[in-house]
Amino acid sequence: MGTLLISLLTLILLVISAFIVLIILMQRTSSNGGMGAALGGGAAESAFGSETNNILTKGTIYGTIAFFLVSLGLYLIYQSEASKQTEAVDVKELITSEAGDVTAETTTKVVEIADGEGTIAAGVESVTVQAEEVQTEVDAVTEAVATEVESATK
Repeated sequence: MGTLLISLLTLILLVISAFIVLIILMQRTSSNGGMGAALGGGAAESAFGSETNNILTKGTIYGTIAFFLVSLGLYLIYQSEASKQTEAVDVKELITSEAGDVTAETTTKVVEIADGEGTIAAGVESVTVQAEEVQTEVDAVTEAVATEVESATK
């Protein structure tokens, strides 16, 4: 239903825009004529009589008000449609994909440490310390993202 309403209001907005353009062009800019006289100002005067300026001015005002109201309505409908389409992101899944890159870097560092220090025990101990540091960082990021997601949904 939202798409149908958006399409209908967009069509109405286009019609109102064309109406405003035409009614502004029909108005005389000065007593000597101007663009209004070239594009039918005389026809408007013969149709509406001596009240031509008042009628065209009121039409411009009402058309402009209608334009802004329809535009505001379209904006609000687009916003409500966008909020319905927001997908929930699993924070743990997001962090897990980032943690995979950190794990690959840690594995590379372990191999470099084991080659440099010469003992596997030193390498394992270094990996354990680095893994604990990485886990602490991942937990901190997870909490920060969860807090931001909760504040964004409120």
